[in-house]
Amino acid sequence: MPFLLFYLPSYERCLKKLGYKERHIAGIVVLALLSYFQSGVQISGDPYVFEHGRRNYRLVFKKLRESIWEAYIEGQVRVLTRLEKNCHYLVFAGNHDQVRQFLKKD
Repeated sequence: MPFLLFYLPSYERCLKKLGYKERHIAGIVVLALLSYFQSGVQISGDPYVFEHGRRNYRLVFKKLRESIWEAYIEGQVRVLTRLEKNCHYLVFAGNHDQVRQFLKKD
């Protein structure tokens, strides 16, 4: 059964703080996650190649903590999700340092 993806208000607030380029990349990460979940490929930590427009992106999706997962494309904007049963909730978006700070608070 494929995973479902939901947006949380905290994720929406994070997007507002990002610049245009970072918001665009976060959107591509979300599209890549949706494609990854619908593909039925086992989550293994290996990069997933996602085509968007005329370009291929390498999505990395890995587990950070018990229920927290991190997704990013080519090390730029990182998107955190929280897993509950078969649903991933988009929780946070930011760069590497912002993610580390967010995780310290959590």
